[in-house]
Amino acid sequence: MEPPVPSSSTSNTLPLKPDHTEGPSENARLGIVISMFPELHETFILRELAALEKKGIDFVVYSLQLPRDPITLPDAKRLSEQRTEYSRLITISTLKAFFRTCVRHPLKLLQTIFALIRNSYDRPVDIFKALAILPITLHFGEQAKAQGISHLHGHWANIPTTACWYLQQIEGFTWSAAIHGEDIFSPNRFLPYKLDQATFTVVCSGYFCNHLQQRIGLQQPSRVHLNYHGLDPRVMKISGNRKFKPRQGQVFTIVSIGRLVPTKGHDTLLHACAELRSKLQAATNSTDVNLKLKLIGSGPQEESLKGLVENLSLGDVVEFVGGMAFDDVLATLQAADVFCLAPRLIPGHPPDGIPNVIAEAMALRIPVVTTRVSAIPELVEHEVSGLLVPVDDSATLAAELHRVAGDETLARRLSEQGFAKVERLFNQEQNINELLSLLDKYTSKTISPRSSENVCAVAAQDGQRAA
Repeated sequence: MEPPVPSSSTSNTLPLKPDHTEGPSENARLGIVISMFPELHETFILRELAALEKKGIDFVVYSLQLPRDPITLPDAKRLSEQRTEYSRLITISTLKAFFRTCVRHPLKLLQTIFALIRNSYDRPVDIFKALAILPITLHFGEQAKAQGISHLHGHWANIPTTACWYLQQIEGFTWSAAIHGEDIFSPNRFLPYKLDQATFTVVCSGYFCNHLQQRIGLQQPSRVHLNYHGLDPRVMKISGNRKFKPRQGQVFTIVSIGRLVPTKGHDTLLHACAELRSKLQAATNSTDVNLKLKLIGSGPQEESLKGLVENLSLGDVVEFVGGMAFDDVLATLQAADVFCLAPRLIPGHPPDGIPNVIAEAMALRIPVVTTRVSAIPELVEHEVSGLLVPVDDSATLAAELHRVAGDETLARRLSEQGFAKVERLFNQEQNINELLSLLDKYTSKTISPRSSENVCAVAAQDGQRAA
């Protein structure tokens, strides 16, 4: 059964949207290439697109896959219906586009395929994936030319940026990359090869930015720029009027949000809760249950985590909430005494960067306790804007949570400083303006890149000092 498509059309390739006029546009028009739009776990991309639309930027989204989940968010529904092109990988239209390219640009096509294979031989599975998207990419390239697209912007380091690179090599498009941490830490000969041919790259944390600039062998690292994600406007609307909420009553409420997967470290948090409950009971000389953990999210580890809860006798403490609508997530966060997430790095799994849920909690003036890993110390400075603990250290995690539970002055200071840090780094308006400045600069006829190495290094060093 095919995933739902936001159109009543029954054809394999959706028709052009009414606002996608044929022929070149008088104004610069941006093409956004994404693996799948909308994607439930990529709301930061949705927020960026909505902000670009609000700024009056004319763009078309090219989704390399059909949406997998029902489209419920208003912005996602509108953008998918009005600004997004969809197609299945192999259709009559995509095959025709491929054969037309064979006729028009046979040498360019062969050179491009050869360059892909020559620079990706260390990852044969990636070669297969990249070749599989070639017909749909060429089909979207034909649409982009007809729609007057002047520049392509691909999200993620893998398939979307490969699609942009294809269209540069074969059709002459300029393109830029937005890297969010996926697959930049494992050996990948093709990544620096294609990023060197992008006009510029933006990356969502100083930790990732520093890695791209210094560790993968880019010939022009100064074209990699730090550009943090903005927070959901609904969060900022609430945070502007929200004050620190002192703990109410005896029960200490922890909220944690994240997919139930090994990299989120939920098992460490559960062990910490077992220790924390004993500490809280000892402090009050009571056997009453005075601790609550609300775990928001779903995933493949749900059953094993529930088994751990049973083994630790935490059935009266832990509530598996499952997935929630975003407004309900915000309401749950606002009722929390502390937000806690314990991410870890696992070989073969991409690091989290700065989880949006940590920034959202800080924006709502909720004290944060988390692990000292990846890019998190850029945002959470220990004893200033939050508390950091070593990875997989449940005893220290329990101790720091206990400090927050028993020290209102500490909790208040962390919440206020956390809010100030988020307001400075995750300002959606400011970050979109920075992205637009880069687009204006690098897509002009005279490109004179300014170095962003210092910006990335400062952000990464801030994280190292906080650690």
